[in-house]
Amino acid sequence: MIRLIRHSLVAKLWLTIVAMVFLVLVLLSLLQQQIFNNYVVQRETDQLITLATNVQTLIMSQGPQLTQELIEEITAAVLQADVELSTPLTPNNQLKTAYDNFTAAQKAQFLAGKPVSIHSKSNDSDEVSVYLDLSTAGTQPSILSVSQKMSVLDAPAHRMRSLIFFDTVLGVVLATGLAFVVSKNLSRPLIEMNRAAEEMARGNFESRVEVVTNDEVGRLGNTFNTLATELANTIETLSVERDQLSSILASLEDGVVATDMDGQVTMANPPALRRLRSMSVAEQGVSDTRKLPDSLMQLFFHVSDVKEPTVQEATWEGRHMVITMLPLYEFDGTHMRGTLAVLRDVTEEHRLDRLRKDFVANVSHELRTPLSMMQGYAEALLDDISDDPTQRRELTEIIYDETLRMKRLVNDLLNLAQLESGQFQMNRQLVDFAQIMRRIGRKFQALAQDFGVVFELDAPKEELYMFADADRIEQVFTNLLDNAFRHTPEGSITFAADIRNRHAYVRVADTGAGISEEDLPFIFERFYKADKARTRSRSGTGLGLAIARHIVVEHGGDMLVESKIGVGTTFTVVLPVAPEEKPTGQLPIKE
Repeated sequence: MIRLIRHSLVAKLWLTIVAMVFLVLVLLSLLQQQIFNNYVVQRETDQLITLATNVQTLIMSQGPQLTQELIEEITAAVLQADVELSTPLTPNNQLKTAYDNFTAAQKAQFLAGKPVSIHSKSNDSDEVSVYLDLSTAGTQPSILSVSQKMSVLDAPAHRMRSLIFFDTVLGVVLATGLAFVVSKNLSRPLIEMNRAAEEMARGNFESRVEVVTNDEVGRLGNTFNTLATELANTIETLSVERDQLSSILASLEDGVVATDMDGQVTMANPPALRRLRSMSVAEQGVSDTRKLPDSLMQLFFHVSDVKEPTVQEATWEGRHMVITMLPLYEFDGTHMRGTLAVLRDVTEEHRLDRLRKDFVANVSHELRTPLSMMQGYAEALLDDISDDPTQRRELTEIIYDETLRMKRLVNDLLNLAQLESGQFQMNRQLVDFAQIMRRIGRKFQALAQDFGVVFELDAPKEELYMFADADRIEQVFTNLLDNAFRHTPEGSITFAADIRNRHAYVRVADTGAGISEEDLPFIFERFYKADKARTRSRSGTGLGLAIARHIVVEHGGDMLVESKIGVGTTFTVVLPVAPEEKPTGQLPIKE
């Protein structure tokens, strides 16, 4: 019960009002009782004085014929009062004793002929007495006493107290109900606001307070509703901004890490978590993304000391990283609360920069040799170094061959640029790949005899349809076979195909010198040549494999390579084939 009262505003208001009303009614009851008692005593005193005066007049008029018994009988019948007459005063008379107990003021009042009233209380009696002087000039002093016990008024006093008690109880009951209603009405908006605040604490900002009055509580309810609306809008805005920020951070390829002043990670996007995880495993042997690794703590301490953004480059597990760390401040802009680090992987940029430099160097190298030869032989022709027509023809043929070589280089560069930019047009249609393989095989049969190698062709016996650009597919396998012949001085070359899972796996395998493991990852890069020391006079431009792989990828396939030094090299081209049933007509192809 006490716990309910302590935690209930309605109970507190109700008990407070009831207690106040009860206390006021009790005090009023006591005051009314006291006033009533005083009023009764005063009224009885006045009546006794009137009675005493009347008796005095009666005695004066009747004289000795009016006996005391007759006076007492008359007065008792009227007021149930006791009348005592002492004429004259005797020493042992009760009235004499009362007279001697008068105060000086009462004696003066008594001797002046005025009645003296005395209200005496004792353990067994409560009595009001009025004393009046009956003596006249020249006579002995005499006293008239009229008294009445207050017990005769007990019945009306009891009725009065009962009435007061009833009024008090009725007032408390009515006050209890009224206090409950008032406390309920006053506390209802507060209870609703508390309920709405609890809902808001649980994340529900749609709850509102019903306002039915325009007083202070009503204005408080309106203010609360406005505050709830503004808070809901603010939370919604913050949620949208948080989701946008989370989406942006999650979509970034760069790692973003926020820390506190102890280096503990407070926020990190997925790339940053992967990087922190790998760093912690390498440094500590466990995956811990709760704190910055030691390799970043030094930069953290430096930024904490200088309080300025710092950029640092580092190499981690073969990856080039640019780390930018800057301090984060509190709202006051003076106290630092942590740091923000951006981990940017620039390995691809370094690689592209290296490729750009290599491209310029390779193009320059590839163009320098034919240009030098063309210049030398052209100068020889201009200087008429020989009058032999045969020799002059040989010089002209060399210049022509170098011109063709430069033309092939320029065409390959243009084709590769168009493939990489997506501007290379493919004329794909339904073709029989088995027929393309047999046509390519016939071209290289004669070349195999000239090179002294064994050429094996294993084309599908049945028709094999696919959607492809026949010329570009032929260009791919012509390039692969040409490389195989150039790098296989003796042995065998195999050109075969088999069908698995609706894909054609076409192998170009040779038993040549092979490619080293460290060169394999780079063979599809521009101007790559596996071993320039073992190339023949028919050396290529180094762009064929790059172009071939782009063509295969454009057809939805892939190109794989396996090689071992002294064993040979196998290129496998995977191309999707058409449905099993023989297609009819040409289907539209999305370029």
